[in-house]
Amino acid sequence: MSHFSRYGRRMRLTLINTISAACFVCLAAVPFFDGNLLKNEVGYYTVTVNGVKVGSANSKQEAQTALAQARVDFSKDYEQVIYIDPQIEVTKENKAIATRMNEAELEKAIYDSLYSCVVEMDKQVAYTVRIDDYTVTLGSREDVITLLERVAAKYDSKNEFQIAMDLEDAASGTYGITVAKSEIKSTNNDIVAAAMNSVETPVSATEAESIADGLTSIGFEQNIVISETTADNLKIATVDQAYEEITKENAEKTIYTVEAGDTLSEIANNNGLTFLQLCELNEGMSEETIIVPGDAIVITVPKSEISVVTTKTMTYEEDYNADVQYVDNNEAYRGNNTVISEGTTGHRKVTAEVTYVNGVENGRTYTQETIMTESQPKIVSVGTLTPPTYLKPLYGGSFSSGYGYRWGTFHNAVDWSCSVGTPIMAAADGVVARASWYSGYGYCIDIRHTDGSMTRYAHLNSMNVSVGQRVSQSQVIAASGNTGNSTGPHLHFELWINGSTVNPLNYVNKY
Repeated sequence: MSHFSRYGRRMRLTLINTISAACFVCLAAVPFFDGNLLKNEVGYYTVTVNGVKVGSANSKQEAQTALAQARVDFSKDYEQVIYIDPQIEVTKENKAIATRMNEAELEKAIYDSLYSCVVEMDKQVAYTVRIDDYTVTLGSREDVITLLERVAAKYDSKNEFQIAMDLEDAASGTYGITVAKSEIKSTNNDIVAAAMNSVETPVSATEAESIADGLTSIGFEQNIVISETTADNLKIATVDQAYEEITKENAEKTIYTVEAGDTLSEIANNNGLTFLQLCELNEGMSEETIIVPGDAIVITVPKSEISVVTTKTMTYEEDYNADVQYVDNNEAYRGNNTVISEGTTGHRKVTAEVTYVNGVENGRTYTQETIMTESQPKIVSVGTLTPPTYLKPLYGGSFSSGYGYRWGTFHNAVDWSCSVGTPIMAAADGVVARASWYSGYGYCIDIRHTDGSMTRYAHLNSMNVSVGQRVSQSQVIAASGNTGNSTGPHLHFELWINGSTVNPLNYVNKY
């Protein structure tokens, strides 16, 4: 009996130990058998930097806390401005068993990984402003806008326009510039809009017209592109430095076209030059240089890297002159213009679009005109006939006397000394109007040409043509001589145009 009692006690002891062990196992396993496990969501969180796993944490909150602290510590350790571009991901892993880091370990791992994300310790994100071929780099978008607004402000005193950067190419990080009218809470626009919509307003037509005047657009003459980049701190300009660089005026060569009434001294003075400086810019120019309208002269003008273009609407009254009217005159040579009527000055009210470059007027277009007193146009008669081509009436000969005063009287011809019998030719096509002895001219031939001009050949020895005969240019019409009032063998040659003699040497060769 005692044997069975001892056996039973052993069995009970074994049972108690087994149950105790089972309870211990159950207690140890409780964290793994909560609601998340039943939902298959028990796991941990991994942290990767630029695709490389750097550590893990029990919760997302732990990972984010470690990440934030690592960034703070990294910034403290580097007092200078640095640029880092990490791609950080916190990812949930659905695994029940894994090695986890505490926050301190994870923070150090993330801190160490940030070294590989530093672009350059002495560089930062910057913005390069390209103005045509000129560039300047600033530290932020705000600096770029501040710079451009400062340049434009000189010509936008009422701050009517705003400048903005627009992304042109996302891949390359380039931006363009837009300038738009500001949202101004002014009643002027409301008044104009109300008037257009037939809403009663107390504004008069004259007042509404003046409201429309003013600055209508503003922009830049150069092409401006902004690019995002990284730059050495020492190469990044402040707004003040950049403004100084791009608005500094330098002398730039350009061409001035001479107008009627211009003198070299006036051209120099009007362009801020001395006469000596103007001569240095134009090779061969001196005080004796003669200029005529249309001549091109090199001058210098102040030019900056950036130019502001503005357009203003202006309404005003002015005197004006109508365009000159030209009337063809088929009885006069080209180049012979005659004023028929001087015309009159009128008066008008106009609205104009005026364009300025850096405050200097560059163009004006009239958009509206009200004539108050009409201008009568100036009328000019313009010759249409082609002047004839004249030939020297003899070969050789020695020029002996010119056109003009000599010995107290006016000599209205030119003379060539030549041997008696030298062939004399018609200077141009025409009809013989005289072929006879003519007072002090001796034997003389007059030829009337198709354009109404006349040539005279005097002191001839003999004549080969008769009155009414048609002759051609260079045809031999006579032989030279020494007849009439002549001091020696020569040809006396006159040219008559529009009923008066002119200097033949303006039309024929002297030698």
